[in-house]
Amino acid sequence: MINEEANKSWAIRTYTDELLNFIIFTGCMYNLIDDENFDESNTPWPTKLSNSDFENLHINKLKLQWKLWFNNVIEERCNNINLDKMCVFVNEIYNINNFLELEYTELRECCKKSYPHFIDWWDMQAGGKSAISFYEIMGGSKFCDYIEELECKLNKKAKPFNLYIDIVYTGVPNVLDINDKYIVVTPNGYLNLTKDWWMKKLIKLI
Repeated sequence: MINEEANKSWAIRTYTDELLNFIIFTGCMYNLIDDENFDESNTPWPTKLSNSDFENLHINKLKLQWKLWFNNVIEERCNNINLDKMCVFVNEIYNINNFLELEYTELRECCKKSYPHFIDWWDMQAGGKSAISFYEIMGGSKFCDYIEELECKLNKKAKPFNLYIDIVYTGVPNVLDINDKYIVVTPNGYLNLTKDWWMKKLIKLI
């Protein structure tokens, strides 16, 4: 979703990134994500998949590898914010047969097993990509109003800016406010963050 104001001086760009959602899907499938990242309205995903090898895994080691993987991808996106680089397909980065590009050996095996489950669900008609896109559309109409209100309050037009928002299905707190120009949200965060929160965020940009 992109603001379509005539002057095009600012844009709020939302993304349903496949790579980020795959990382979180894998973390959920192997129980590698801290419980504090979930609540009753933001539950682990996928809930119906089980892993027969779970008891044989080195969970503490895998949890550390998963955190490093997630944090490294977030850092890379944060440091290379670019309109053309914000939608990343898993098979563009990794050989999905072996994930040898991933430096963590144990985590590669998890990815090899989780990817077929993920992509089947992600691409199905009512799957993850469609679900997140729905929330993206539902939550986007408020930003023009917020910007107009701030322009009136400050008595000036908004300066050119881009705010990049990654939407992930679950697995993180409702919002990860990475920096002034980049945040990661769940659908609940995207829809339910208060007007006051958004106004404080946007006023830093305009």
